[in-house]
Amino acid sequence: MKRRTLLLQTAAGLFTASGILTSALAQPSDLKGQTLRLVVGFPAGGTADAVARMFAQEMQAALGATIIVDNRAGAGGQIAAEYFRSLPADGKTLLLGNSHMFSTLPLTSRSVKYDPQKDFVPIAQLATFESSFAINSAQPAKTLPEFLALAKDKVEARSYGIPAAGSGPHFIGYVIGKTANIDLLPVPYKGGAPLLADLMGNSIPAAVDALGSHIEAHKAGKIRVLGVTGTARQKTLPDVPTFIELGYPKALSASSWVGLFAPPGSSAAYAELVASAVSKVAAMPAIQANLNKIGFAAAAGSPAQLQETVRNELDLWRPIIKESGFRID
Repeated sequence: MKRRTLLLQTAAGLFTASGILTSALAQPSDLKGQTLRLVVGFPAGGTADAVARMFAQEMQAALGATIIVDNRAGAGGQIAAEYFRSLPADGKTLLLGNSHMFSTLPLTSRSVKYDPQKDFVPIAQLATFESSFAINSAQPAKTLPEFLALAKDKVEARSYGIPAAGSGPHFIGYVIGKTANIDLLPVPYKGGAPLLADLMGNSIPAAVDALGSHIEAHKAGKIRVLGVTGTARQKTLPDVPTFIELGYPKALSASSWVGLFAPPGSSAAYAELVASAVSKVAAMPAIQANLNKIGFAAAAGSPAQLQETVRNELDLWRPIIKESGFRID
């Protein structure tokens, strides 16, 4: 008996040293009464933070756990991602990631130290959103082809504002210009609010940003949305065509997204457990309505689906970004 006890204790010690006993929690009962931390790489009060808090609040009941939002803003989410990948896979931390952090940023910045496909365990998308190309309503163009025809003749009409250099909107504008054989000039802003103010004030002729930033100003007649990403027209703006309808490449059909990730080494069972809670929350009519108000649509899905999304986006944007020659650093 003593020899058997010693062998069991030794085995337990080896399991602990290898991380097996400290790996991510796998069973529903394991999370009940736990406190989880959701790391968000964007400031409190923004749309990404709003999505994080919507889901965190409702997922608490689904998981039986407390979820605290930890905002670690900066560098387009890079600071949060690099901090998060060093955390232990103990089932107590989650990361809110988005398209920029996992597709365009790793392809444009040499300072990014994480691998979007190897350094995180995908859980599920929370929501998707579209981007749109808009102009000031005082301009004569009523359609995107009309605006681009105007830009060919007037150099001053070739600038388009973007919320950040190297962002999705940056390369959406690049694809639009390249397709029309026009060198459109991206003008980076520090976020969507100052960009929208300049667009409404006609200080810049055009802008590409999240559709949610443009909807109310478009409805008020202050700006004119000429095209949107996605595979179907948006219910909020049914008269605005998609870029695909206008003949643009497949890249402009891709929706942007926000989703949850776990630290490397987290178990598949843990990812599935949290993904199940996400699906329950995403199906709630109140959550869907609140997301729609800020220009998002509930998504959910499985860990495998989010993994595939990340892989497909990298494959989609890699040749476009390379061709553009753009680097942040």
